[in-house]
Amino acid sequence: MDPLIEQVRVEIGYLGYSECTAKSYCEHVQKLSRYINKPLAQVTDEELNAFFRTSAIRRLSRASQKLQINSIWFLFKHILKRPLNLDIVLPKAKQQAPSYLSREDVRHLVDSCQDMRLKTLIVLCYGCGLRAGEVVRIKVKDISGERHTILIEHGKGDKSRYVVVPESVLQLLRQYWRMYHPSTWLFYSRWVRDQAMSVSCFRKALLKHAKAVGLETRCHPHALRHAYATHQLEAGMPLHQLQHQLGHNNIKTTEAYLHWLPELGHGGVDLLANWFTS
Repeated sequence: MDPLIEQVRVEIGYLGYSECTAKSYCEHVQKLSRYINKPLAQVTDEELNAFFRTSAIRRLSRASQKLQINSIWFLFKHILKRPLNLDIVLPKAKQQAPSYLSREDVRHLVDSCQDMRLKTLIVLCYGCGLRAGEVVRIKVKDISGERHTILIEHGKGDKSRYVVVPESVLQLLRQYWRMYHPSTWLFYSRWVRDQAMSVSCFRKALLKHAKAVGLETRCHPHALRHAYATHQLEAGMPLHQLQHQLGHNNIKTTEAYLHWLPELGHGGVDLLANWFTS
């Protein structure tokens, strides 16, 4: 492995980026290293642009291509101390509304789940609006029944926050604890008890269950988070409170939910009211 990749990992840690970001950036820089097949310090602008013209890169999604660019930009700015000159055009961004699960869908998903572990994961994601990576890394010590909160450590962007936990979710957590008696990680690995379960393990279990109840096309961990956001807005939660609960840095990210819930907005007045008679 090119020694500069390890420098990228060290520098990312020094700047306070999350371990997830460090792993992702290093993997993407390694991909470039394999392509040019020479020391990264010697990479040219021509080689970089040729790399981004390869079919392996061009067939990636816009988000994946941006991640590849950001990884290389980090290498050039912080390690090589050189300007990054790229001549590429990213695919046009596609505006799609997130998968929508109704409250009836979620209730069916929960009521039909016989696996207590999976049911608790689903309820936490939906009941608190958590990301999959956040829910699988909850520690027992970070749950406060008295305050009705969970401390989410090292969320997206390596930021921590407290989220509100409804009483119904706390009741299920107590049932879960009596059944599994977790000590450190709330959802520990089935194979190694002192390690947290993986996101992929949760995702696969949820997909299998969703298929069994006819919801596979709309159900994944993030769809539960989307459902939480939309259902809370429908119930009247203030936007700034939802922003904190979801852990969004920018309120515009939270406002995106309003664009596909037009019934929550003003909607305008009927300019043609009373113009026509039946």
